[in-house]
Amino acid sequence: MIKLKTVVQQLTPEDYQTIEEQFQKNRADKFRALLSHLRQPELSEKEIYSKLTLNKAAYYTLKSRLYEKIQEYLFVNVKDPRIELIRNVSNIPNLLFNTPKDTAIALLKKLEKKLIEYDMPNELTQVYSALKKLHLSSPKYFEYAQLYNKHVAYTIGLDKAEDLLSRFAKSLGEYKASRNVSETEVLDLMRMEMSNLYQLYESHHLAIYRNIMDISFSIYIPFKRKAGDSLLIEKMLDDSRKIFEENPRDATYKYLTTVVDFLTFEYYHKSGQMKLSTPYFEKVNTDLNIFILADHCCFTANFLTSKLERYALLGIGEELEEEDICLENAIRKEDAPSYLCYGIYKAGTSFYAKKYGDAISSLQAVLNELSFKNMIHAELEAKLFLALNYCLIGRRSESEVVLKNILRKLRERKEDDYKNVTAFVKLLSVKSTSDIASLELQLQKLAERFVQQNDKDPQRMLKFIVLDKAMISLLAKAFKKEKN
Repeated sequence: MIKLKTVVQQLTPEDYQTIEEQFQKNRADKFRALLSHLRQPELSEKEIYSKLTLNKAAYYTLKSRLYEKIQEYLFVNVKDPRIELIRNVSNIPNLLFNTPKDTAIALLKKLEKKLIEYDMPNELTQVYSALKKLHLSSPKYFEYAQLYNKHVAYTIGLDKAEDLLSRFAKSLGEYKASRNVSETEVLDLMRMEMSNLYQLYESHHLAIYRNIMDISFSIYIPFKRKAGDSLLIEKMLDDSRKIFEENPRDATYKYLTTVVDFLTFEYYHKSGQMKLSTPYFEKVNTDLNIFILADHCCFTANFLTSKLERYALLGIGEELEEEDICLENAIRKEDAPSYLCYGIYKAGTSFYAKKYGDAISSLQAVLNELSFKNMIHAELEAKLFLALNYCLIGRRSESEVVLKNILRKLRERKEDDYKNVTAFVKLLSVKSTSDIASLELQLQKLAERFVQQNDKDPQRMLKFIVLDKAMISLLAKAFKKEKN
């Protein structure tokens, strides 16, 4: 189904105004009205076609035609300096057949220089193919033949590198959900393959891709770290920014800059340097709706998990609800690890707003919609969080069902390393007593045991839950109230 409303709402103010003015100029009042109504998120489909006084068939026809017009506008008005270069490349046949040779060579040499500047090897192959033809009887023919072969190979290498980066990002998300240590070997092999590609071609694009993979691996696979990795991470971050500065007109780098900001935030966040992480967090959080789409470059959804942890540590979890983030159209169920991160983020937002019922609904939706066959870690974390929310609203019987299911899963899969999970199960299974002080003391001891057991990778979980005195008190009151 066409998600036209999402497309309209994501138009920049400038693009929206231009399209609206075009409809006004052409007296296309129905298109203009539909565009205006779709810009208002609070209006439902039924309300919109009622306002337009259209039946359903006419309304969906109008929607389809509006979608086509917006597509056409966006296609023609892509703001990328490389578009003009691509147009010039498409004019090469005219240079070959309809332009004096000296003039054609001069224009092709100028185009070559620009394409090298923008690191566009695929288009360069067409330039060198033309230059070969124009130098058929010249010694320079062999020079251009070699350049042609080199850039054909580089084009294939660059395409392979981009595919490798995408698969790495996907595999990293799957590892985060499963915490299967054997998967880290696959990630390491991908990283080494990227390094080999960079050594072969030494392109600044490949340098950025290699840095993204190496930094991600070092941050998210901490038990494979080596001495000096922190300094190496900081150097790679600095080197990446220098490349961006040296290539300010590269359209791809406009977006990859945010990816590097994200990795910088993650690096400082994971190492506990809250102050240093702040400016990078703010940059990514400001552009979150755009950044989340770069999931083919890094595991973008992990930002949501880290954001929950950050707000919890700063004691400002209640501010999450004020931001009202909606990413349904950016994160799809097919990408299970990312969809899960978003589901837990929504549940965490409700949790810190003390809307435990809403948190339960978000978690149940995720648990019902996804298959957790290869995501044992994620399943355990989501169910522990669900059980906690059940406890906080006094539904201990439902919490017990979830906790028994967790213990059964551990036995079935022979997961012996999850001592933190069994510690949290014990915390939520405490029998209530009439003495609230005694109950709080018992809960506090079990909470400390969980924190101690939870300090081990890769099984660490629920980092966004702070088991402080306030939380222990909430649990104790909920347990006691349920008993009474």
